[in-house]
Amino acid sequence: MDDKKGNIILGIILAILMIIAIAIVVINPNKVETVNYAKEQGNTNSEEVTANTNKTNNEELEKEEKQKSMQEGKTFCKIGKTGVIYEDKNKCIYAYNVEDGTTKKLAQLPNGASKIYFDGENIFAIPDYYSGKGIYKIDLEGNVTKIYDGSSLQLWITDEKVYFVNQIGYDTINQNPQGTICSMDKDGKNVKNIAEKIKNYFAINNDKIYYTAQNRKMHEINTDGSNDTEIAQGRKFIITLNDKYLTYVDYAEQEAIHILNLETKDDMLVGYFGMVREYAGNTYINIRKRLDDGSLDEKYTLFNVKEDGTATEIGQFADFGTNLNYIINDKIYVGNSRDGVSIVNLKNGEKQTAEDYNNCRYYLGGYGYKVDDSNLDDIKVEKIEL
Repeated sequence: MDDKKGNIILGIILAILMIIAIAIVVINPNKVETVNYAKEQGNTNSEEVTANTNKTNNEELEKEEKQKSMQEGKTFCKIGKTGVIYEDKNKCIYAYNVEDGTTKKLAQLPNGASKIYFDGENIFAIPDYYSGKGIYKIDLEGNVTKIYDGSSLQLWITDEKVYFVNQIGYDTINQNPQGTICSMDKDGKNVKNIAEKIKNYFAINNDKIYYTAQNRKMHEINTDGSNDTEIAQGRKFIITLNDKYLTYVDYAEQEAIHILNLETKDDMLVGYFGMVREYAGNTYINIRKRLDDGSLDEKYTLFNVKEDGTATEIGQFADFGTNLNYIINDKIYVGNSRDGVSIVNLKNGEKQTAEDYNNCRYYLGGYGYKVDDSNLDDIKVEKIEL
């Protein structure tokens, strides 16, 4: 009798444990692991850690230029021998000839531009939300065409299409895109709605769009609008994306930075309150680690993300208030308002001042760019190799 009663109790306990396990999977369908932090600082300067940052070839740098110019939305873009610059002082766009260093004023935009994009032939510009509406296309002869009438806070240019968010309303605090993801031809024709009620920036890779909806769930959808699939839950927003993995921030978890493997759906927690940057074909995450006692490290630790989505600790180089300007050829270019720019050698940790880079306004494709806009009729650009 006692054995039978014991078996019943054991069965009840097992059933409860099974229910709890199922509930955990439903609440958090992606298994989350924490990156294996290096235990000894000496391990962070090994050849294995810096393997992905060795001498970068021109193909990787050209790919970076194209990717950032067509997808990020800045005030400086460059593809090949042509760069484009937006100057807010006079709301003008300039073309920059990389070979001879000359610049040419192309056009003035009455509503200005918060972001510009460049595909090598045309510039696409969007104004600040409160400055005006529209998506504008400017060719390298200076001809300006308004190709879309509505508001947008993000574009994503491909070889054939312009993807954008048709902005609906405006969040004055976060100032992020929200509304409907759309696509259109580069002349503004064939506008098509793809995904509605999105909240924050989207990213595209291999004909798939990754976005977060207003209900805070992360989705994957084909660029034709088919097969909309939920891939994660919570206040999670995409930062970077490539063939193998994406990085995202979880605002419900102390702004935790994660790596999500797109093939296995394995989810790796790297750290907190940090930033993600892509330089010369590599992804870097600079974050605060969770220490053994449960507190957050006051210093920031830099990680290099490998092709398979695993992260390797490099070291501590750029704390809060220090800009991580660029990383290439085993060197990190960091800077702050007090000390200017310094170069840190990843292999031995040696740091040296680099006054030549103090006034670089932009970093792209293995170069720093200084811009002298004291004379808006003839702005000067100096290109410095990193």
